[in-house]
Order: sequence, then structure tokens, then C-alpha cells
Amino acid sequence: MAIPNISFFTLADLCERWGVKPPHIGALALDQKLILSVGLSGVRAEIGEWLEVDTDEWQRAPGGWRQLTGIFDISRNDAWAIIKNGRQAIGSVVPVEPDGYIEICSRDGQPEFVVAVDDLLIRREEVERFEASNTPAPRGVSEPSAARGGPGAPPKYDWDGFWIEACRHIHDDGIPPTQAAMVRDLLDWFDENDTAVPDQSTIKKKVSKLWKALQVASSAMRGDGSGADRNSRVGQGAA
Repeated sequence: MAIPNISFFTLADLCERWGVKPPHIGALALDQKLILSVGLSGVRAEIGEWLEVDTDEWQRAPGGWRQLTGIFDISRNDAWAIIKNGRQAIGSVVPVEPDGYIEICSRDGQPEFVVAVDDLLIRREEVERFEASNTPAPRGVSEPSAARGGPGAPPKYDWDGFWIEACRHIHDDGIPPTQAAMVRDLLDWFDENDTAVPDQSTIKKKVSKLWKALQVASSAMRGDGSGADRNSRVGQGAA
């Protein structure tokens, strides 16, 4: 009987696969180069979204309580703390939507879910993504810094390509309906181009001024003065 393809690795599996120790994996997670996950079964959590009520001021908009079951990504800080301490209570998991939140709470509002280092999981597609983007270049291939003709190490993220894609997307498809949609589109661009992927909060900061400028320009063209106020309230997720 054939063994089914496992969709995730344990921390021990990955350490053996790469020949490294757990702190090395923790450092990759802390540096936002690898996303770690954890399994939840019937864990109570509050689901909601963040709404921008003023410039750089955010407010939670709770959407109710859920019982979480499945594999959920965790923050880089939680991943590092679990590996460093051996076990750690976590108060949240990473939501799918960039403007959302999922907070693990007991009935009295205190975090109640403790994750041991042996409980950590890494999705197979995340491992394969990391391996593909970190394969050494063949000998004789120029380094990015040499291709630019400038000194120093190449930038961690392809921001030049990021801004080109942002302009192309707006030119070809128009202004996205929400800032969150723009963030998702640009995150997808990083994934599709097999480049290092920044976290959502970094991209939100990059596009925030552009988004507000687009809304002001759009409002001025309509002559109603309402576009910027309405769209600036679209939520952005916490870092």
C-alpha cells in the first residue's frame, strides 16, 4: 500500500531534512523567511477585522466566536518563543485575510492555548517554496549586485519589481476596490515570481500613501470629495 503524500513536516522532520538544529529554523521564522504552523482542534477564538478609524489608528470589529479546527499559521514571534522556550502560550493565529484577526481566548478573555515545540508544523508547500527560492545559483551566474553594477549586498525584497507591478496592475486593471485587495494582489505577485515575500504589514506601509493618493485623485475627478474618507477606512491587519 502506497503511503499518502504528507502535507506537512514536523520540526524534527525539517531539521533532519536540512541538517540543522531547531534554533536555525526559529531564526528563519523570526527573519520572515519561513512560516511555521500549528494544529488546532476545537479551540475557541474570536474572529474579526481591523478597521482604520483615523490615520494610523485602528479599531477591532469583532465578528463573533468560532471553534477552530485545522492547521493554522502562527506569528514569527510565537514561532521563535516556542522553539526558544520549549513551550509557549499563544494568543492568536494568522488570519487568511490581511485585514482580519483570530484571537484565541478563554471565556474570561485570557489566552489558553499552549504550544509545545513538538507540536510545531511546517507546510510542505512552504518548505518547497523556501527550498526553491534558496537554491544556490550555478557557478558562473552573476550575483544580483554585480548585475546592477553597484556595491553591497542585493536588497532582501524586489521593491523595484514591486512598484513596476503596482503601476502595471493599476494601468491594466484599474484601482483595486480596497486597499486590502491591493495588498493581496501584490503579495500574490511576490509568490508567483518566486522572490522573498515580505509580511503583509510591510506591504501595507508601502502602499498606504499610494492608496490614499489614488483615492484623493479619484474623488477629485468625481467631484464628490467622498472617496478618500470612505476608502481610507478599509482595514489593514496587524503586523
